[in-house]
Amino acid sequence: MTEETIIRAHDSGRRPFTTPEGYFEGFTERLMQKLPPRAEASPASAAPAAHIALTPARRLMRYAAAIAVAAACVGGGALLLRNPSPADTSVAVLSDEMVTDENIDEMLDYEMLSNNQIAYYLTEAY
Repeated sequence: MTEETIIRAHDSGRRPFTTPEGYFEGFTERLMQKLPPRAEASPASAAPAAHIALTPARRLMRYAAAIAVAAACVGGGALLLRNPSPADTSVAVLSDEMVTDENIDEMLDYEMLSNNQIAYYLTEAY
């Protein structure tokens, strides 16, 4: 039984919400009458925006904040460029090791790969 059939089985066929007769006739006019009149202001009569002058202390604080953010960005970038990520170091360590049959056997045991899985990966996967 789908959700739709369950809903239709419980529906009595009546509409729970109704609107009075003629409610939407002249609705726009009634709504516009209830709104306050719009004040048409011309650009000449509009008051100019208030100019707020910064005190020297506030101006100094803004410059100090900008310098602090810039220093944090430059310092963070320098740290990221100087220190390699952990992924880069692990690749370097693996490439420096000498790969022997014992190492390969240990890796395969660690990964729990069987000979059948290895053959599949070598032939079918790619």
